[in-house]
Amino acid sequence: MIALAVCCATRATAAKAKQRAPAPTPTPAAHPPSCRQSDRSGWCVARRFAGTVPGGELGFRFGEPLDVDGDGTADVAAGARFTLDQSAPQNGNAAVWSGATGAPLRTWTGDLPDGLFGHWVLPAPDLDGDHRADVVIAAPTARADGHVRGVVSARSPATGKEIWQRSGQDGENLGWDLAPAGDANADGVPDVLAGAPSVDAGSVKLVSGKDGTVLRTYSPPADVQSFGWYVASVGDVDRDGRPDLAAGAPLEPGIADAKVGGAYVLSARDGRIVHHWQGTTKLDGFGEVVAALGDLDGDAVGEIAVSAPRTNDQTRALPGEVFVYSGRTGKELRRWTGTQPGELFGRMVVSAGDVDGDRVDDVAIGAPWHRVGERARVGRLELRSGRTGKVLHEIFGDEADAWFGWHVRRAPDPDGGKRPALLVGALRHSVEGEPASGVLDLLVLRRAAPARTKHRRSQGTTTRGARRSDIR
Repeated sequence: MIALAVCCATRATAAKAKQRAPAPTPTPAAHPPSCRQSDRSGWCVARRFAGTVPGGELGFRFGEPLDVDGDGTADVAAGARFTLDQSAPQNGNAAVWSGATGAPLRTWTGDLPDGLFGHWVLPAPDLDGDHRADVVIAAPTARADGHVRGVVSARSPATGKEIWQRSGQDGENLGWDLAPAGDANADGVPDVLAGAPSVDAGSVKLVSGKDGTVLRTYSPPADVQSFGWYVASVGDVDRDGRPDLAAGAPLEPGIADAKVGGAYVLSARDGRIVHHWQGTTKLDGFGEVVAALGDLDGDAVGEIAVSAPRTNDQTRALPGEVFVYSGRTGKELRRWTGTQPGELFGRMVVSAGDVDGDRVDDVAIGAPWHRVGERARVGRLELRSGRTGKVLHEIFGDEADAWFGWHVRRAPDPDGGKRPALLVGALRHSVEGEPASGVLDLLVLRRAAPARTKHRRSQGTTTRGARRSDIR
């Protein structure tokens, strides 16, 4: 198993640790109300998907909902990687729920002891030709032939059958992270990026969605420890007509061999390094998360976010940071800092779509260890304007030790409209009194009705291709 202490929510890290007293914070708003029980504008919970395994930690990593049952509504897939089976607590399971009703549609249980099956559950457009979405499931610490390799498999929610399976090399931890890759080989089936962050020389595999074949392996020219810890498809950064990829390496050594962490953008066509950034402080965890953002500066190329949540800082003295870099030039455009020491700000970063209606995609940032009053690790989600960088909304968890904001993905409006929606995980939320079962909340933003005016004021949108003047 990969020897990384950074950003792993295991049972050891679940134990409460001593923390320095955080700086005072304003009294936050409550967790969003149920959409059924409130008609107010603002964020509301359209549906909650609750874990069924005590201590299972539903939703370590999950993808954007897709329609797996053909009813026209996107469905939710996630896993509880600590499922107990045959006395092996980390066998894990994976499940799919109906987005329309919330009812479970399919569940699979891992059969490899300590494999963390369900660590990542990624809905993928039709892989087997039945015109319905399928899922790709990772068991990154699974053993094959007596060695820790990691196993990634594709499953059909319609039939429950396995479509294909792929094992990694010795010590690779294949599937520690997953990301959609589009149809990279033009065979009509979408492919998958799979991180393999070996402690010696990590890599990212481009895996065929059709049969699990490794189509290409991406890695830096020199071996980089933990490369592939997090991966993302970032669009066509180098302007060669193909979407490229970003990879994080949170234990990459820097000056004097200090593990300051790093992040890369690689050309999908030839694997060359387009951009490379490094952290500056030991144990920052820089590169723990990388994310594709929208075009924030108006140069027709999307940007890249890299987080340094400082997960491995045992003093819990720093809040974490998120860096936004130009996809075109690699220059730092913005830097955002959390509000509270030890809150793991940046543990998740994702493009949230256009939340404020200004035609520029905004950014969602998780801080799952945020404290609310005397309640530790409640968690919060911060939404920032892609245009100005200002905080648009803060959304908080609803109980202590919930870890709200641990993982986040965009989601379709469950009513088929165009409202912003997010699927947010609270990894260790209790369910019916059972701790650390985990829940996923599907949040929807309901806007206030616009006031009637004779003339609507311009929102100051920027024409695509016109460079923004407020980003330096």
